[in-house]
Amino acid sequence: MALLTSLSGVFSCMIMIMLGFYLTGKRWFDAETSRLFSKMAMFIAIPLYMLSNMMKSYTKADLLQLGYVVMVPAIVQLICWVIGIGTSYALGIPSHRRGAYQAMTFVSNSAFIGFPVVVALFGEKALPLALMFYLVQSILFWTIGAYGISLDGQKMFELDETNQGKQFQQPSIFSLQTLKNILSFPLLAAILAVVLILLKVKLPVFAMSTSQYLGGMTTPLTMLFIGIVIYLVDLKSIRFSKDMFGILGSRFLIAPVVVLIVIHFLPIPTLAKSVFFIQASMPVMTQTSVAAKAFKADSNYVAVMTAVTTMCALITIPIYFILLTKGVL
Repeated sequence: MALLTSLSGVFSCMIMIMLGFYLTGKRWFDAETSRLFSKMAMFIAIPLYMLSNMMKSYTKADLLQLGYVVMVPAIVQLICWVIGIGTSYALGIPSHRRGAYQAMTFVSNSAFIGFPVVVALFGEKALPLALMFYLVQSILFWTIGAYGISLDGQKMFELDETNQGKQFQQPSIFSLQTLKNILSFPLLAAILAVVLILLKVKLPVFAMSTSQYLGGMTTPLTMLFIGIVIYLVDLKSIRFSKDMFGILGSRFLIAPVVVLIVIHFLPIPTLAKSVFFIQASMPVMTQTSVAAKAFKADSNYVAVMTAVTTMCALITIPIYFILLTKGVL
């Protein structure tokens, strides 16, 4: 009974995902709806969710105690990136997909899916820890990750025979746009919350209430979005190749194991361990496909990997949560 109670958050998420899947089949939702839900979540619901929950759940002392913990996600993601580079060559990943492959091995969907899942599993106290993981990931992805994807774009250009004699216009990595990508709305909301908490400033009651109401849409929007995406996946476009097995292994085996190894040498609170473990085992980040399109790389390849890992996460997340709850991990 205790196990079923601890899994109640997982069951709630699954029901909402199935509802999204069912309503898409009934033509209530479509691809345009998924884009709308994604925008609403990233630009309205998640930022206000971060703001209201952090200000309600944390004090200045709580935040100051979390400072050193940020080293763990940084070390974990850098190790996964290095492993991704090695496996991309070991598996013979084509040069025009190598950068995207390497990025997908170390970046997870730690915000759009990660935030609501972590809170559903571990409660609101877990949110700042999930934010730490996301902050480090955003910085690394939009620098070293984006650089690798930009090289893919150049390779794609060179492989296209119609571009003979043409000059490839490579987008700049270190630019104002890169800074904008890092400073996403959820991150800006979290920064605002941290500043207000450190200054001991309280928001007016109406502002907190509004933030809580709108922030409450986060989990439903995210789970319905996943249901829509799964329904719309073109199964015929999925090819079980060494690329796919490499990404699945990286996301759901290598990354979580790296977390366990790192925290063995850098002991952290149990809640932080659980949050980082779940965040590391999330599916491929949706922004990876956006970056691939921006840098003229193979965005369809990334989109397929994102969809496949999202479907697999429906199985792995409950399993990992049970193992964490039982103390196996």
